[in-house]
Amino acid sequence: MSVERPTFSESWYRVADLSPRLRSTVQVYRQHFRGRMWHVLQDPGSNQFFRVNEPAYHFVAMLDGRRRVADVWRVCNEQLGDDAPTQGEVIQLLGQLYVSNLLQAELPPDAEAMFNRYRKRIRREVQGYLMSLLFARIPLIDPDHFLNRWVAVFGRVFSVFGMVVWLVLMAVGLYFVAGRAGDLWRGSSLIFDPTNLPLLYLCVVVVKVCHEFSHAFACKRFGQKTGTGGEVHVMGVMFLVFVPLPYMDASSAWAFRSKWHRVVVGAAGMLAELALAAIAAVVWANTPEGATAHAMAYNVMFIASVSSLLFNGNALLRFDAYYILSDLLEIPNLWHRSRQYLYYLVRRYVWGVRRARSPAHTSGERGWMVIYAVLSTTYRVFIVIFILLTLTRRLPRDLAVIALMFGIMAVVGWLFVPLGKFVHYLATSGELGRVRSRAVSTTLVVVCAILVGVGAIPAPDRSRVEGVVEPVRLAIVHAGADGVVEDYLKSGQKVSPAGDILVRAVSPELVARRDQLEAERRRLAARKRLAQTQEIAAAQILTEQIAALDDQIARVHEELASLKVRPPLEGTWIAPEIERFRGMYLHRGDRIGLVASLDDVFIRAIAGQELAVKQVSERVEIRVKGKPDQKLSGTITKMYPAGQEQLPSAALGYAAGGSIPVAPGDERGTRAAERFFEIHIAPDRTAGVQLFSGQRVVVRLEMPDKPLLLQWWRSLLQLIQKRFFI
Repeated sequence: MSVERPTFSESWYRVADLSPRLRSTVQVYRQHFRGRMWHVLQDPGSNQFFRVNEPAYHFVAMLDGRRRVADVWRVCNEQLGDDAPTQGEVIQLLGQLYVSNLLQAELPPDAEAMFNRYRKRIRREVQGYLMSLLFARIPLIDPDHFLNRWVAVFGRVFSVFGMVVWLVLMAVGLYFVAGRAGDLWRGSSLIFDPTNLPLLYLCVVVVKVCHEFSHAFACKRFGQKTGTGGEVHVMGVMFLVFVPLPYMDASSAWAFRSKWHRVVVGAAGMLAELALAAIAAVVWANTPEGATAHAMAYNVMFIASVSSLLFNGNALLRFDAYYILSDLLEIPNLWHRSRQYLYYLVRRYVWGVRRARSPAHTSGERGWMVIYAVLSTTYRVFIVIFILLTLTRRLPRDLAVIALMFGIMAVVGWLFVPLGKFVHYLATSGELGRVRSRAVSTTLVVVCAILVGVGAIPAPDRSRVEGVVEPVRLAIVHAGADGVVEDYLKSGQKVSPAGDILVRAVSPELVARRDQLEAERRRLAARKRLAQTQEIAAAQILTEQIAALDDQIARVHEELASLKVRPPLEGTWIAPEIERFRGMYLHRGDRIGLVASLDDVFIRAIAGQELAVKQVSERVEIRVKGKPDQKLSGTITKMYPAGQEQLPSAALGYAAGGSIPVAPGDERGTRAAERFFEIHIAPDRTAGVQLFSGQRVVVRLEMPDKPLLLQWWRSLLQLIQKRFFI
């Protein structure tokens, strides 16, 4: 369906008699996007860019300062026919060129007032951009002279040889961190430790300086190579979630005719960060834990990898990967135009605005715009929530107010401000004059449907927690006496206290001690028999000495008997390292293994303090960690509401790949960073599913159904109470 383009405009009289022309400093570059010719206008002085299509440039190119706008427009209509810009499009084009400082003209009061209104609207948009929740930018210096001096040295990085060196660095870095996932994961729990924050910020600044200079040198190299200059005139500070960081404006790369040159400039910062991460990996792997170099290397790895993947490497945010994707898809200004296209679909097909114009220039752009608009909007909401939760959980309690401020700004900036603008648009927009009632009614229907869906309809309220499988009956087996292991029972066998011997040890010292005591007893017994006939008092003393000696002999016999270690209960003998005990000297109390009832197990699950355990249903669903196809049910048998910190197993903590943060400095990884509740669960006997001691499981707890809005509100209140002790 064709879109109506009104040929005439009621404001045409304000610009018809103007005789403007492009400024003499404006440079024009031709670029092709999806088979169509476009012209990029650049003002080198202000580094302003403006992109126009072929009909618009045909009109602008005829503006020479002598011809009137009306005359040029009439010629365009004669030459281009239906492709010629309309009067409204010409007014908009002139206003945009004037605001971008690309147009030179003597403006009458009416036209200047109209363009000033347009300028004010653009200024408001820019101010909103600067007050963005994620970053605001403050320009400081012009680094172009410095870049010109050093581009001959650092610009060589962006070549085939530089790419080979980068790939080698990546391979070396991966080699040194391979197999050390546990150490890497454990170190992440200390990233936001107060003692590490100054060092972390220093590393952030160093990495970001290298990132920005990499963009700048790549832009300068390809600009000089293609003769387009590649000027970089702005270096300053931007505030990313309240943290000041360096930035450079390498937007002159937009003038490059080759999209591959623009892609390399966009990727240069990430390539530099990953190279720094690889070098840091080598340093981290070869320095002792606790050293400053070791901590700095880990910080650099964390910053370079997280920022490259989560921010700069994600095309759904308006960072480096976004511009790379825009160039690869050949859809400039993808973020803004994709949102405008969704808005156009609503205005045109839901509200019935017949004069709505599509921002998509070709049919191939439409699908990409819809996909990107939906994904980018969803991801931006996700990333704001992620940053908010990270700040809440990781920042020290004294700095938790930063997370609260960020949350308030996010709600105001992303909910109330857009909502206010939208209501104002529905009430006052002249575009909706004939369809206002339809637009308002459809909007109210959608809003009511959303409110009913999240605020009135009960939804499943579930929570997942991790647990570890343990036997119901378990006994640790220790050495009963000092001795040398002579024989043992292999691990994994069924045993009972009746006749099985787990470990057999010998002790020549105990045997010699027994023989010595028994010989001493025989000597005392002979003296006693002689004294009974001569000295009754002496015989009584010898009797007491023999009794004391009998006690010693009995204890020695008990120790000799304990050299044969027997199972304390019926079950399975578990001693994975039993083979190394042969010939080893064991001390009394040394741990050898354990006996457990593996056929009769239960689950010890841990739940955070925010979980309303009193509302949890007794029946739960259990899945084995790493085996999601194995599902069984169980029944909660006990709950321990008193908070505790000692984990049932180190397997549940961060250090071993679990989901529970562990306390900093806990080398064993068994002390949780925050208190938790413990829940005991008896699993049902399910055919084909067997639980083994030590396995990690995921338990799904069921609570009474509630509307999603109530669930979100409860989670928010618990989060605030947890961090601010309200």
